[in-house]
Amino acid sequence: MNQKASIDYLTYCGLYCKMCSIVATIPSQANTLRDTMQSDGWEYYGEEVYPEFQAFWKVLNDLGEMDQTSPLCIGGCGDPTCQIRVCAREKGLRVCAECTEFPCQLLTDFTRRYPFLVENGMRIREIGIDAWLAEQDELAARGITNKILCQQTKDI
Repeated sequence: MNQKASIDYLTYCGLYCKMCSIVATIPSQANTLRDTMQSDGWEYYGEEVYPEFQAFWKVLNDLGEMDQTSPLCIGGCGDPTCQIRVCAREKGLRVCAECTEFPCQLLTDFTRRYPFLVENGMRIREIGIDAWLAEQDELAARGITNKILCQQTKDI
């Protein structure tokens, strides 16, 4: 597996991709399912059971390779027209928290989906990116996800 540094999992807006299921759980779970199905011969008889099997098999394999093949936000994945990304790149920022206008309206609008982003940015400002990344690695290792953070933020 291609090893990425923690900084590669940081997004401009302040999300940490290791807390997303696309990185944290889906690839390993897809690989486990594929390996189980392969050991039982599904790649040979799957189409007999399900006519759409080849499409499923391709998606399953793609999901298993997700983190190995996709550069993350700062690396380039996601919506290239994302206005937060466009703004941060134009300003030469690593994260929005480095901006003098933080938190701006672009970020504030995005907090409807991820309500903890301003808090993440404030923490980055307080302790720096490297220390924040170490904290996020610890949280991710404990199974904390973006979904959990969203729920905790809404419960406050």
